[in-house]
Amino acid sequence: MRASTLLKNVHLVFLVGGILTIVALAVLWGQQARAASTATVAATVSATNLAVSVSDGSIAFGSVALNTATTTAGGTGQTQTVSNDGSNAVINVKSGNATGGTTWTLGTSPGSDIFKLEVSTTTGATYMTFQATDTYLTASSSSASLTSGPLDFRFTTPTASTDFVQKSLTITVQVTTP
Repeated sequence: MRASTLLKNVHLVFLVGGILTIVALAVLWGQQARAASTATVAATVSATNLAVSVSDGSIAFGSVALNTATTTAGGTGQTQTVSNDGSNAVINVKSGNATGGTTWTLGTSPGSDIFKLEVSTTTGATYMTFQATDTYLTASSSSASLTSGPLDFRFTTPTASTDFVQKSLTITVQVTTP
């Protein structure tokens, strides 16, 4: 068997004593293989601490006529204070339906047994409307570490209600990494 000088790898097969042995030879055309015995990787890391608190944590809108909006902003004493107790974060909020008697469903506009809820981080200057129950809405896309700010809500009652039993709902505040 003749090995061609153009081949980089030459495979020779020998039959020795009934045992097939395969030998692979790497032929490098006059070049030496060079490799370092060590290499380095530069790595960086920052710790993240996601922590949020809300005070006072309770809103009492009181008795409100049908198809009427009421807000926690504007000196009602109901403004909540959201505190980012950890790293820089995004503040998200979500709401459930209003329960007690006949359930009022969260909607983007009021209807029969459908209420509308909005959130503001600008003391009521602008509001964002909740789109669906248990779906987070970004209230603030950037909250600096260890800062606090206002969190106001505007609640619009349904246009009609099956009953007039007091309703309760839970609003959840969440922080996530930006």
